[in-house]
Amino acid sequence: MTPTEAAAWVKANIADWPTLRLHVALELLGRYGLPQEHTRRHLVWYGNAPWKRTVLEREGVPHNFPRRHEDILEQTINYRVPEDKIHELAAYNGSIVVDRTRGELTVHCDSEQANIITFNIADDIVKGDRTADQGLGYHAQVVRGLEIGEPETYPRKLKFKVAASAQETADAGEVAPLLRHLGD
Repeated sequence: MTPTEAAAWVKANIADWPTLRLHVALELLGRYGLPQEHTRRHLVWYGNAPWKRTVLEREGVPHNFPRRHEDILEQTINYRVPEDKIHELAAYNGSIVVDRTRGELTVHCDSEQANIITFNIADDIVKGDRTADQGLGYHAQVVRGLEIGEPETYPRKLKFKVAASAQETADAGEVAPLLRHLGD
């Protein structure tokens, strides 16, 4: 997309969005091109690797960790979360959504950089390298480091390989024992 085309698209679709959302939208447009879906309320990109899906919302949800902000950017990857780790992820960050059936892990925050930090720490927790409490502390430390200009690696890119398809990560579950007996 040329700068002229991008400017026309923004003017026609999101020019009246709040400043932070507009800034994030422009970053995403520059990185991923035009979204596959757009309304007055959100923009959606599909298959914009490493993301399975990226959704930018016009309206945010207030969130106070690690600092006060609004969650406006939702990003999803193919990722298997073992059942015994779901509670730990929820204890670490309420902006993480696990969908075991689809084999997806979704994070929402105020920027792609913030989402990458959360995904990386979530991966640490799933692998048993950190507890939820350690994840909280480390997350706050990384954000503080960014604020004072320390070079940080966690927000730059995902530190793990993302599954190429949901076939690798989806968990269709099992037929409940009672239902198995009904079929007999």
